[in-house]
Amino acid sequence: MFRTALLLSALCSPRGGESLARGVRPPGAAMRPARAPLARARVDLLAARDAGDDGELCAATLPTPSWQPPAREQMLERLERDEFDVLVIGGGATGAGVAMDAATRGLRVALIERGDYSSGTSSRSTKLIHGGLRYLAQAFQSKIPPRSILDLIIHLRFEPDYLRIVAADLAERAWMIQSAPFMTRALPMMVPLYRWWEVPLFWIVGTLYDLIAGAGRGVPPSRIVTVEEARFQVPLLRPEDPDGNRLVGGLVIYDGQQNDARMGLHIVLTAIQAGASCANYVQVEGLLDASGVPFAGDGSGDGGAIGGARVRDRRTGKTFHVRAKQVVNACGVFSDAVRQMAQPTAEPMMVPSYGTHVILPDYATSAQMGMVWFTKDGRVLYLLPWEGSAVAGTTDAPGEISFEPRSSDGEVDFILGECNRVVREPLRRDAVRSAWAGIRPLVRKPGAAAGDTKALSRDHVVERLGTAPDALVTIAGGKWTTYRKMAEDAVDVCVAHNPALSHARPCGTLERKLVGSDETGEICDGSFDRLIVTLRDDVGVEADVARHLKFNYGTRALQLVEMARAEPHRFCADDRSGGRARLRRLHAQFPHVDAEVAFACRFEFAQTPSDVLAQRTRLCFLDADAALSVLPRVVEIMAEEKGWTEAHAAQEAEQARVFLEATMRAPRDTIPAAPAGVAVPQAAAV
Repeated sequence: MFRTALLLSALCSPRGGESLARGVRPPGAAMRPARAPLARARVDLLAARDAGDDGELCAATLPTPSWQPPAREQMLERLERDEFDVLVIGGGATGAGVAMDAATRGLRVALIERGDYSSGTSSRSTKLIHGGLRYLAQAFQSKIPPRSILDLIIHLRFEPDYLRIVAADLAERAWMIQSAPFMTRALPMMVPLYRWWEVPLFWIVGTLYDLIAGAGRGVPPSRIVTVEEARFQVPLLRPEDPDGNRLVGGLVIYDGQQNDARMGLHIVLTAIQAGASCANYVQVEGLLDASGVPFAGDGSGDGGAIGGARVRDRRTGKTFHVRAKQVVNACGVFSDAVRQMAQPTAEPMMVPSYGTHVILPDYATSAQMGMVWFTKDGRVLYLLPWEGSAVAGTTDAPGEISFEPRSSDGEVDFILGECNRVVREPLRRDAVRSAWAGIRPLVRKPGAAAGDTKALSRDHVVERLGTAPDALVTIAGGKWTTYRKMAEDAVDVCVAHNPALSHARPCGTLERKLVGSDETGEICDGSFDRLIVTLRDDVGVEADVARHLKFNYGTRALQLVEMARAEPHRFCADDRSGGRARLRRLHAQFPHVDAEVAFACRFEFAQTPSDVLAQRTRLCFLDADAALSVLPRVVEIMAEEKGWTEAHAAQEAEQARVFLEATMRAPRDTIPAAPAGVAVPQAAAV
């Protein structure tokens, strides 16, 4: 018990936090791994466990992880100095997955991203880890949704390719949920049923979904619920639909939920921990040939051998070469631009499809259960609890490729109108707290009608642009749930065709958890509720803040709290009397804290206020007005961390303001058209 008392004292006493200051990077200093006294206390506890004292480890306050990534500046030096086996272009979910896969195979890996990690499509998803309910329906129906039994029979078909996609996606769903258990959860979603024949039909759908997933599905099984339970689980559910059909029950189906941009960051961190050198805000200016000079092509249209890329650091303007034996293009909707650097005559393969989401107050859905249903035109729409709010979407519309896609009035109105078909209290435009659009990286298929994005497959494609062993490899298509499999397939193709990569080990990502997970089993066999209890009861973090930190940082939340307690004058709201640390909030209505801004700068590569508000804390996705209100405080903390001048800080603040106003706010001057039979009250003056 003596060692346990020592560990509790190290974490809970003011001196424990102060001693960590030696392991915290001061502004402008080079980043180094933080090794706190808690790490030494952990060694003592492990020694006690090895000596037979097993109970004390689980009874003690949790040990703080010691690993932190190297600084961006250090990795930029490596990118310019070293030669790599694989250069990955693109730092979204797929690119980060390729870097993690290749690095864990023992390859020397570089990754560059034009903007911030997961700042594009990967941060603008529905936040689901799912197998594809629509794909399952499309396997048996050519018209979705059927409106009668006759409609159902007339449009029966069997398309096994859709079942193959669902099976592969469900296998990846199970892995993805367990790969980051601190950030993922099984989420029940109800399909409201308003026709008697939908009950047996959707029972079959749910049963088939579970059978395809198999015993290792990672979520509870689907079930049909009565009208009473449906209304109990989702109190806002309409008792009848706009056509006058009364509610007859519901199908409860389970998928996974995540925080997409933070998941992408943790994949990058896992790749770095495995040895990869990664840098955001590094843009490709052109490709290099095998001898390291700018690639001009051989005129044959074959693509040719690629030996790296000429790049520019967008933060400093410096240009340099990154040399690599294999280049992988994982740029999502921007993949064609890189492909045409290797082969100017390459036919475009990407078809952009805009998907819009809106954030609504938490009362728009149940806190524990979401809803999913088919719209009249065959889309799937979700209304889900997420981060204390409700996210609704998505749409599916053609559009132009853009680095800053924007939601439209029509798409926002469509989402609200569809939600008003299933909820009792109609949702108005002035309830929308944030609205954003993402561009899906759909791959063009032969015979697909121009502009018909619903007919395009979400399956992924691996392309080698040429016959040379080191020809450019492009990985495109797919979706968030399948990022790991996409990465595995891309690296497999590289290794199979490029002899210079023959030393690579087989893919091992199926056995790996992400940074922030309990890899060693020290946290009482992975029970992450202990993390919340430790932050709340032992350290004094407020309950909602503790939950927020656990779900977004995992074990790294302990590092963040210790960093904050080492600088109480900046990050704590009181004097920490009795060893307590009430962290200062960024905004009174949200659990995000000031210390997250500094942590993002020091240990998560945040370069701009938009990085912090969009990809690190997600605050602007939750409430654009709240994000604008805390922008001055975010800029103040970042200026202290990075040594910005007053003029530079003002420039960063203005750029962030423009970003928030242009891409995250929804207009509030109109009321969405409601379906027949749905009354929408007039908007209050705003």
